[in-house]
Amino acid sequence: MWQKMLLPVFLGQRVPPETLASTLAELDRCLQLLEDKFLKDQDFLSGPHISVADLVAITELMHPVSAGCDIFKNRPKLAAWRKRVEAAVGEDLFQEAHAVIMKAKDLPPADTAMKERLKPLAQLLLQ
Repeated sequence: MWQKMLLPVFLGQRVPPETLASTLAELDRCLQLLEDKFLKDQDFLSGPHISVADLVAITELMHPVSAGCDIFKNRPKLAAWRKRVEAAVGEDLFQEAHAVIMKAKDLPPADTAMKERLKPLAQLLLQ
């Protein structure tokens, strides 16, 4: 989310294409690990019932979704898990919990003072 949306849009900070490509490749590896190891033959990350692990994971996975990454496309096991998590917490609560992050793409660019304050963080994220 930072490299694909917040740095370039909100902070006006250019993200080198190779940095973004590397980050997206790492995301793909992590998603594959979730499917292969944690969702291999169970409905939720730690067993047959939803747990805090699922809630934390879905929250993190909604970040790239908010930046326009369709991480559930071509990942039927992960997409089915998301639907199970959403059903377990309730669709309305699920949408409410992610409403703010899903609107991040609509943020206006930061003002100059904010960009200066966040510049050290931006540099760390680009390393």
